[in-house]
Amino acid sequence: MNAKDLAVLNNEKRKQLNEHNRNYYEDMLVYIRSHLLLSEQQSEELLMELLDHLLEAQKHGKSAEDVFGKDPKAYCDELIGQLPKEKRRNIYAFIGYLMIQLFALIALATGAVELVAELFTDVDDTVYLGKEFVLFVIECAVILLVVAIIVLWIRKSTFRDDSNTFNNKVKTFLVVWFVFFIVFGMFILMERLVPEFGYRIEAGGMVRILFGLFVLAMTWLLNKKFRITK
Repeated sequence: MNAKDLAVLNNEKRKQLNEHNRNYYEDMLVYIRSHLLLSEQQSEELLMELLDHLLEAQKHGKSAEDVFGKDPKAYCDELIGQLPKEKRRNIYAFIGYLMIQLFALIALATGAVELVAELFTDVDDTVYLGKEFVLFVIECAVILLVVAIIVLWIRKSTFRDDSNTFNNKVKTFLVVWFVFFIVFGMFILMERLVPEFGYRIEAGGMVRILFGLFVLAMTWLLNKKFRITK
């Protein structure tokens, strides 16, 4: 059973846990999955093994603390230390796959915005490939940095006391929106700062949308053939 199938099965079997054990186990699950450099297959197999162990113990009236102890973070850290790292080629292939998808989504978004703008005003369809390439590289770097920060935030937030759940949710909401506006502002600033250079082409909104759909279709076919996302 591959990692994706194990994750789906895990989602179904977790429903059998009582509320306390499920909250305890899901913290462990989030913490282990937040270590993105670990082997995904081995991580999902470990999580399934832990879940089966907890379900069996629950049948005998035991709690998650009885099974894994009162310090789940230390327990998970010990398990993580024994898991192998994901192969580098798999990591690079996955990052490349996401970047290509991001490129397609940017093309779709800019194409849609341009189509709407064309209804109200004249739009310059000129695209400078040099500038677009530089902007794309910057956007990828920023998004990777944001993803890394979010993953660290999730990891640090796991196993916290639930007594201030509402306050934690509000804080998380505000942080997410703050990061979103910072990133959005950076993209607008880069659009203005990077000069126009490189080969010049004409690409209207519909051309961008069709191109984005084509790239997404190609990534879907590649993923289906090579199982990049497992």
